[in-house]
Amino acid sequence: MVLHDGNGRTARLMSGYILDYYGYGFNGIGSLEEYFAYDPDEYYASLQMGLPALYYSGRENPPHPEIWINYFLRMMELYSKKVYELSKTSENDELDGSLSYLNAKEKEFLAFLLKKRLYEFTPIEVSKMLGVTNKTIINRCAKLVNNGLLIPIIVKIRVRSYRLSDFSKTNEKKILKKIS
Repeated sequence: MVLHDGNGRTARLMSGYILDYYGYGFNGIGSLEEYFAYDPDEYYASLQMGLPALYYSGRENPPHPEIWINYFLRMMELYSKKVYELSKTSENDELDGSLSYLNAKEKEFLAFLLKKRLYEFTPIEVSKMLGVTNKTIINRCAKLVNNGLLIPIIVKIRVRSYRLSDFSKTNEKKILKKIS
């Protein structure tokens, strides 16, 4: 039983807009629409809510709107789970990507910063702690900056210090687990 009046498309479009407007959207990750399209028979059966197809045959007074509401909420739940799984996979891929460009010394340096909780530091401080040259630390910092793991702090056009990026702090335990 396929309906061709377009009200379903309009309702889906409006529900997507309302979800986005109030902060419950999915930030452009796929489309809730694909879940509705997956099983059109179930979709249309839920949309009908057990009512006759014609408005004047009793459709104007739906006794069980919860049929459609339950269906819609179930699709939201399924889609939310998919978005969550995609975001977790993406997060792990991003972390693996950032770490894959680092050599062993750079990974060791990052682990040192995280373990010592040096969230903001100057190259001179760290070079003294590690017993290496300031230039060595600057080179390692440059590589970590290029991979989104450090942020340079610029004072009057010169980099004076660095801080760990939010990405590094958020993924601190995962980074240490992967590189230690």
